[in-house]
Amino acid sequence: MRFALPFLCMAALTAQTPEVTSPRIAFFIPAQVINSSVRAKKVLAEMEVLNKNLSDRLKVKADELTKLEGQLKSPGLSDEGRAKLQRDFQDGETLFNRMREDSQREFQKVQEKCLGQFQTEVRPIIEGLAKEWKLQVILNYTDGLISWADETTFTVFSNEISKRYDAKYEGGAAEKPAPKPPAAPAKAPVKK
Repeated sequence: MRFALPFLCMAALTAQTPEVTSPRIAFFIPAQVINSSVRAKKVLAEMEVLNKNLSDRLKVKADELTKLEGQLKSPGLSDEGRAKLQRDFQDGETLFNRMREDSQREFQKVQEKCLGQFQTEVRPIIEGLAKEWKLQVILNYTDGLISWADETTFTVFSNEISKRYDAKYEGGAAEKPAPKPPAAPAKAPVKK
């Protein structure tokens, strides 16, 4: 009887312990949705165009400064000419720094607007899919978060979000090829 008591206690404790299930988790990978969704690319296009325009303007100004710097190194310059070029270079440098700061602010404002729109549009899709799949946790993936994971298991949620995001917004899906015209009916044989 002494030996049966510990086993009975273990059985009683095991019966009272609630069954623990693994949490149902998915990963949302924003970069994957942005790269694979036509709608996401349209939403973020303004940001990309602005970035290119601002970069081009800054490059033109940087090239001007480089040219002035090269002229300053010219050995045949008079002292007056060198002083004028030095002032022009310093003014140009000040203007370049101001342009860079203004560009960063302008880009940041547009980036916040575009990413905000993306997040606003995609959030209901994420929540709906999470309920549909009975998920308990959705992790927003960032680089370096995971050492290794089965890629299909890891990306399936984001792939589905991308498909649903494109399907939800008109013009979000990739352009479908135009339907082929019906084949011309065969000509009836000519009776003679």
